[in-house]
Parts: sequence; structure tokens; C-alpha cells
Amino acid sequence: MKLKVLAVTGIRSEYDILYPILKQLNDDPAFDVCVAVSSAHLSEWHNFTLKKIEEDGFKIVDKLDSLFMTNRNVQRSKGVGILSYALSQTVEREKPDFLFVVGDREESISTAIVGNYMNVLTAHLGGGDPVWGNADDPIRMAVSKLAHIHFTTAEAYSENLRTLKEDDFRIFNCGNPAFTNIRNVPHKTTAEISDFLSFDITDGNYVVLVKHPLSSEEGDAYEQMKVTLESLEEFCKTSNYKVVASYPNTDPGSYDILRAIKEFENKPFIKFNSTLPREFFVNLMRHTRALVGNSSMGILEAPFYKLPVVNVGNRQQGRLNAGNVKFVPHEKTSILEALKEACLDENYRHKIKNLYCPFGDGHAPEIICETLKKIDPSDKKWLVKSKLC
Repeated sequence: MKLKVLAVTGIRSEYDILYPILKQLNDDPAFDVCVAVSSAHLSEWHNFTLKKIEEDGFKIVDKLDSLFMTNRNVQRSKGVGILSYALSQTVEREKPDFLFVVGDREESISTAIVGNYMNVLTAHLGGGDPVWGNADDPIRMAVSKLAHIHFTTAEAYSENLRTLKEDDFRIFNCGNPAFTNIRNVPHKTTAEISDFLSFDITDGNYVVLVKHPLSSEEGDAYEQMKVTLESLEEFCKTSNYKVVASYPNTDPGSYDILRAIKEFENKPFIKFNSTLPREFFVNLMRHTRALVGNSSMGILEAPFYKLPVVNVGNRQQGRLNAGNVKFVPHEKTSILEALKEACLDENYRHKIKNLYCPFGDGHAPEIICETLKKIDPSDKKWLVKSKLC
């Protein structure tokens, strides 16, 4: 009898982490893998990334509309309510042995709530990882208290879960599954990337910008993005660099970031993209001189690329820093100094190239697969938390 795993995904960035896990499970005859797709995956504005999941060949058992396209705080709590309601019906029909979810967004808390109430073992990837000043941080911790099985991306995060009084037998340090994507994606040249983007970065003198709103500072999102873009424009003019940028996520404040983007999108130094195929995005990161903004990728994936990161603002503060991330305020002089160090200081770049990566060696999918295979879903010990506080 196969073990049935139902994974829940709502946004491209999280699916890219989930993908190598699903592939590993799907290739193993011990598992029956299916996916419930929600939120931004079903949005044409976000390039309808459901198509990528279909192309990857996974069995999609439900499409759950849960994204409220608004810049107001109400969108995420409403989304959780809709998703919890819809996912309950999916789980009742599909009867999975395991639910699997990543991170700290609406999908993770909704899945953990449903799994807890419906007595379905919920496996969560990314617990114990603190994020300062973001509504997602307490959500992540709440998911950890609700989930039954924890896969962490670093041993320090496993220790954080033990501090939360989670049972030790539930906690498995697997590392970051995204490294598998990075390792397996075939190499492309900057010329091939330039052709795809219709934007010339063949000389490799470019940075990647990924910047999202911070929930505790959403009222400042426009000004924060504007000063970041102004700083990048000045750096590019003086250093003959370019910028390849991504649109923000769907959190409140994203519309304000997009307003700033509109003011810069026709300038020759920068190219904005709503989303990029994995094979091009990974290669874009392989060749870039630095990552700029405030994406979790700077913390979790950039160490594997041996890439300097200029993290602008407070988003990602408090997380484990491999030493490749420099935090700077939304202030032009500080941003420019950090950009010069990250891109032009060869001594600093050499130091980054030799840093130890604390997020595993790229074998997380195998660890997760073998761990789930050994768990008996009928064993009630997994459903009962022995230490609640």
C-alpha cells in the first residue's frame, strides 16, 4: 500500500523549494504524490504558474482560489479562511497519509490547521527559522506547534524547535531542498540569458534585485523601493552595471512597490520580470555579481551560490547569516557602499567564496523521502504532542 502525500503550494518561490521534494517522492514507488494548487499559482497577473506544475508532471487534485488581489491587510486573513475551508474538502476526499507544506505563508498555516483538526500527519519544511518584523514569523512558529513532522534547513533551527518544546523525535535537519535545483539545472551562458531577457548582460556586470514589502513597515514600501532603485541607478551609471529585477510577492504593500517600479521600468539600466523559468533564473543567479533587496533567497540559497548579498532594510533580520549577507538601511550612501563592496571589492568577494554554508549539501529531498518512508501514519504518537509548553 503506497503512502499518499498531498502537498499544498501557493506561490512560485515556494514551489521551487518544494519541487525537488515532490520529484524525489514521485520517483519512489513507496509514494503516491498529489498537489493542491492555490493563490498566486492561479493568477494571470503572476503568469499563471500553475502551468509550470502541470509541465513538471505532478498530479493536481485541486485548484483552490484563495488570493484576494488587494493592497489591504484583509487579504491574507481572508485567504487563510478560504483556503482552510476549501482544503478541508480536498483532504476529506483524497484521504492522504501526509500533508506537506513549506514555509510561513497562508498555505502553511491553513494546511497545519486542517491537518491538526482532521488528524492527518502534517510535515512542515522550514520551522524554527525566525524572521524579524514580519507577520510571517509568528505564523511560522504557529505552524510548528500545529505540525506533526518538522524538516529544518539548518541545525540551529532544529534547536529553536526544541526550545519551543517540540518532541525531538519529530525534528529532522535536512538542509535546503532548493540546492538540488541549483545543482541539477543545466548551465547557460550570459549570452543565452541575454537573448531570453532581451536585455544585454553578456559581460556579467549585473546584479539581481528581489524586494518585497515588510508587513510591519508596509506604509513605507514605496519610499523604500524608490531609494533602493535610485541607489542602484547611481551605482550602475558610475560602475557600468545593470540590474535584472523581479516583481514583489502578493503581500500588502506590493502595490506600492509596483508604483515605484513603474517609475523606473523604462530606464535602460534595469529589466523587470514578473517571473522567470527555473532554468533561466538559476543561471541568472550563477552569473550575477550580487543579490540585492530583501528576499529569503539571500539567506537560504545565496550561500550555496557563494554570492554576496546586500539586504536593504529589516526584512530577514534575525535569521541565520552564513556571512554573505550585509544588512543596510534604506539610505543611499549605505546602499552604495555595500554595492561597491559586494561587486567591486575582490578581497571581500574571495572571502564570500570561501564561506561555510550551514544549510546542507543539496541532499534534502533524499533525507525527506527516506524519513517519511519510515513513519507509520497509523502510529498515534505522531498525532499527540507530549510537550505543549
